[in-house]
Amino acid sequence: MNALYGFLIGLFASTVAGMFGIGGSIATTPAIRVLLGASPAVSLGTPLPLTIPAAVSGAFRYQREGLLKWNYIALCASFGAVGSIAGSLLTAVLNLSYLMLATGLIILYVAVSTVYRGISGKISEPAIEGYVSGGESPDSRSPGIHPYVLVALTGAVGGLVSGLLGIGGGMIFVPSFLYILRMPIKSAFGNSLAVIALVAVPGTIIHTVLGHVSGWLLLTMLAGALPGGFLGASLSIKVKDRYLYVMFGTLLTAFGIIFIVNEIKFIVS
Repeated sequence: MNALYGFLIGLFASTVAGMFGIGGSIATTPAIRVLLGASPAVSLGTPLPLTIPAAVSGAFRYQREGLLKWNYIALCASFGAVGSIAGSLLTAVLNLSYLMLATGLIILYVAVSTVYRGISGKISEPAIEGYVSGGESPDSRSPGIHPYVLVALTGAVGGLVSGLLGIGGGMIFVPSFLYILRMPIKSAFGNSLAVIALVAVPGTIIHTVLGHVSGWLLLTMLAGALPGGFLGASLSIKVKDRYLYVMFGTLLTAFGIIFIVNEIKFIVS
């Protein structure tokens, strides 16, 4: 039964991850803890190595559609890894309660804005090199900052917030790709998956060395994760962009509300 649960958890989480370009830990960590009764360390550590093959599986599907930019991915992941380490170290010296609450409010604002864009059809036109439609120059709509600088900043900030607050990188990278780099939404999902796969490597090594990764659980979830990531990406590619805005915005809204409520409970307790 535990093996079946592991397979289903891996399949569901990776399908959602592949569809929206996020890490699967947002679903796998609570599921492992509640359904399988795993320890907190295992619940936090085991989903991380699962993220890598699941994200690679989904990213491969987006790559087949020509939606990935590997120069941006490598740059973003490099700065994201450094930012993640810095954020993790800062948790030892900062009072994070109000920072986490402010972050939750920002996520909620971005979520509502994303849903609105999808419903109204007011979707931003691409503004970076390689994603410009209609032959227009990216300089006509960009703020004059070189795309590589924006990519590096996006990676650094996304990694920093992820390491600092324990938020899955995709929840930061996808909105950043959409609204800072102004990628098309499917490209934002695919590139986010590829970045997440690379950024997860250092954390995976650390959790494995610390003994936080359950081998049998990882294998059962992996059986569902590999097809799940590919399936989620395939579903996303077939859905119209404006519907993806609504769906991703709704997911962000739920995440933002839960994040804010939990933090308020912690502050007032």
